[in-house]
Amino acid sequence: MSAGEVFLTDCLKECTWTLVERQSEAETRENGGSIVALGRPYWAMTAQYEHLDDTAFRLLTAWIARRKRARVSFTAWRPDRPAPVLAPSITDSGLAISGISIAGATISLTGLSTNVISPGDMLGYSTLAGGYWVGMSTATAVPTAGAATVNVWPPPQTEHGTENMRLLKALGEFQMVGDPSVSETSSRTRSLSFNARQVIRV
Repeated sequence: MSAGEVFLTDCLKECTWTLVERQSEAETRENGGSIVALGRPYWAMTAQYEHLDDTAFRLLTAWIARRKRARVSFTAWRPDRPAPVLAPSITDSGLAISGISIAGATISLTGLSTNVISPGDMLGYSTLAGGYWVGMSTATAVPTAGAATVNVWPPPQTEHGTENMRLLKALGEFQMVGDPSVSETSSRTRSLSFNARQVIRV
């Protein structure tokens, strides 16, 4: 797994997650033209920090240094979607995976109580390969007796024996891409931004 450090959110102005589909793109769908998947979709992330005072700037640059560029991965959750939209006070206690379908892109959950999963809600868990799967619900899932099957994307991966299912701050594993952009001054106008891409362990 990653070194386990979660990305810092103090002075975080913007954090954008984009799902990158890896596929061929036919110029036309006529005469049998097709689009072929070339690999697993992955998340790309851009984080921008502004108005960093001296202490916050030192902490953030030290965290960046510990990444050793792309050598040491980190975990991150999507700040824009920290919890299910209709269940902001849900807890992860008791949540478990009862089954997954990679081909069908579904995850069956228990322990939901009456909490509804809405399109766009984030989910995450630990994988058998020692990494993290993080994805998004693509349809409403209403639990029956606390259980529901959730349509998700990207497709799920085989879960770890202790999957640590999360609906709150669902974690993905990322590595830095390129060098961060840093603006360093003597006043509280320091800023820093970086790009990262998801690490998928198989």
